[in-house]
Amino acid sequence: MVFKHNAKKTIALVCAFALAVLTFAGSAFSVTAISTASNQASSALSGSRFTAAESKPDYHLSQNGAFHVLAAHEVILDNRGEVKKLLVSEGAVSDVLKSENIMVGDNSIVIPDKNTEIKSDLKIVVRDAKYVSVTADGKTEKKLLPLGNLAAALNMAGLNLTKDDILSVPRNSDVEDVSEVTVKRVSFKDEVTTEDIEFERLTENSDELELGETELKTKGENGKMEITTRTTFVDGKKSDSEVIEKKVVKEPTDEVTLVGSKGAGSAGGAGTFTDSNGNTVAYKYVVNGSGTAYTAPAGAHMSTGAAVYEGAVAVNPNVIPYGSKVYVEASDGSMTYGYATAADTGGALMDGSAVVDCFYFSYDQCVNWGRRDVNVYVL
Repeated sequence: MVFKHNAKKTIALVCAFALAVLTFAGSAFSVTAISTASNQASSALSGSRFTAAESKPDYHLSQNGAFHVLAAHEVILDNRGEVKKLLVSEGAVSDVLKSENIMVGDNSIVIPDKNTEIKSDLKIVVRDAKYVSVTADGKTEKKLLPLGNLAAALNMAGLNLTKDDILSVPRNSDVEDVSEVTVKRVSFKDEVTTEDIEFERLTENSDELELGETELKTKGENGKMEITTRTTFVDGKKSDSEVIEKKVVKEPTDEVTLVGSKGAGSAGGAGTFTDSNGNTVAYKYVVNGSGTAYTAPAGAHMSTGAAVYEGAVAVNPNVIPYGSKVYVEASDGSMTYGYATAADTGGALMDGSAVVDCFYFSYDQCVNWGRRDVNVYVL
């Protein structure tokens, strides 16, 4: 008897709870605030693990008095900033608005559309709104935008702005203050190209080679660099292009040429000088004057017919005969070209405005040398 008494009490309480739920005539649609459903369920089903908040049930009484439990969906309703959670068994967004006595006029907007079917985790947003002329994606149309932040309103209206898209008015504008807005779509395309890194041409003195003789020690090899260029498009048209990254994928190998200094310490001649290695070197005579530098592409030929190389200098052959071994340094000791061979000439050498023109493959090295007073020791 005790068991029957408790069962009847439980059924009565559950039925009372079911009657408290809002039910449309002839329909299974119902809306229950979660907070209310939880409190009632915990009272009606005291001692049970079941609660409305945990399993989201919806309770109904049919016409014949039979008790039914239908699955319910949790829905968030944001009505002009006032947010609440509801349990809804079925129906559409319009049914929720009607049950909550929410009026939606011509200057209001509902997201999603009022005909949208109810499903779990649906968020319904109701906002006061105004019509704004929106130009985007090749067309202009009046759109009903919710009041508030413009960028957020455009997104709610389905414009799907990116952070790079350009608006004709500030993004943080209030919709209330905007009558028209133009959206320019911005996109990017990255392109990777490969570029050679030219190797440097260097010289080293060698006491195993005769003065002025040359020998290739290390063959030069260009390196590789990857360059990433980003092109910006505005509404599909190219707007700008810039390099955003340079990455060396292969280091260049310097070309090293040995220049002979063998016998640099021999005595005799008109005098001696000390070279960059500290050797005392005898010379036949010295020519003082202005020294310059020049460059030419690899494979170019000098007046003697030989291909250009670092360690070759242009001279007036009437002063310094072709084939002569020389040592060139700045008179003030600031720079040294070093051991070289007289193998070329030029107008400045012939008219005496320069006494030597030192060859470099690198234009920057020529600029660095510039024009300076030099001593050209003829060995």
